[in-house]
Amino acid sequence: MNQGETEMIAENLEEEGHVQVNSPDEADKALIGTCVVIKKTEERMKRRIKELEENCSEVIVAGCLSSTDEGEMQENCSALDFIQPSQVEMSKKTLSSREDSPIGTIPISSGCLGNCTYCITKLARGNIKSRPITEIKERFEQLLYTSTKEIRLTSQDIALYGRDRDTDLTALLRELLKIEGDYRLRIGMMNVDTLEPIKQNLIELMQDDRIYKFLHLPLQSGSDRILKKMNRNYTVEEWEKTVEEFRSQFPYLTLSTDVIVGFPGETERDFEKTKETVLKKKPDVINVTRFSPREGTEAAEMENKVHSRKKKERSKEMTDLRFKISRDLNERYVGRKADVLVLEKGKGDSLKGRMNNYKVVVLKEEDKDIIGGWKKVKIKSAEDIYLLGEIIR
Repeated sequence: MNQGETEMIAENLEEEGHVQVNSPDEADKALIGTCVVIKKTEERMKRRIKELEENCSEVIVAGCLSSTDEGEMQENCSALDFIQPSQVEMSKKTLSSREDSPIGTIPISSGCLGNCTYCITKLARGNIKSRPITEIKERFEQLLYTSTKEIRLTSQDIALYGRDRDTDLTALLRELLKIEGDYRLRIGMMNVDTLEPIKQNLIELMQDDRIYKFLHLPLQSGSDRILKKMNRNYTVEEWEKTVEEFRSQFPYLTLSTDVIVGFPGETERDFEKTKETVLKKKPDVINVTRFSPREGTEAAEMENKVHSRKKKERSKEMTDLRFKISRDLNERYVGRKADVLVLEKGKGDSLKGRMNNYKVVVLKEEDKDIIGGWKKVKIKSAEDIYLLGEIIR
């Protein structure tokens, strides 16, 4: 979401006559999109802002840090300007500068309606603020006018889209899918409780080949007791049921989830329940985060803190489990043939693409001219987080 917003700000600056340069040494202004979801990330952002300030006469800070820490940062850095999340306008640029990029991002809303006890992003972005369908559709068409083939719809919780506008995500998708073209839509993260009212309509819409068979559904903990402390409005059973409903329709669905380890009061048994849940449902991707207390949140004041050493151990254990599960799932594809949308340059002489279920396929291929096109690929081997493929057509 922050990346998408920063891209739109950059495009609007270009529309005003500014020109992007290749390094901070050449720049009069620097623009940085920031995330503060954990303390370590916030500290890294602040270090980067300091570095940019040494090179540029002005630094524009966008994203969540602009909301949570503007006062303190202004005291320490005089050459800062801030763009609040609510001030980011949808780009009106013709997007000629994006013609070489086959991936586009559209932040369709900001904020949410939840009150998770650990979340600083809610403090930064407030309640849900959805962009009008007409604006999103115009941006969508702009992206398709260039060479964009994959469009990522993003938000803090995409299932909440439209709650403040008397519409919903499925109404938006129906409008976007009216636009013809050989593109793929990736739907971003959504929560079990917010997904429930639109679930059946979304499953129906996902039958369309232009929507990736991909679901990002955070678990956070396999313990109902911890979920309640987190103020997550669902149970483990409800999370599992939702996963099964999607998998029954899309057997090769790519399931991504999030897990927080070391939340205050998390016992060994709570952690074991989380491991049992992920082993039972086998997500393709598990984003593992050690609990990071954020000032101003309820969880920061909770007792029974988990020792940092224990958090580190649990994080490693969950990460090891994540790679084992994903490797096992990836092995299913070896020897199969698949259509792959080639999207970007990979490491060394390789290219990266996506299957229809959003699985990453790495191709040992140097020809960058095939980026943005479809290739018939045979999967030769499986790695922990990606597949290795060979172009056969």
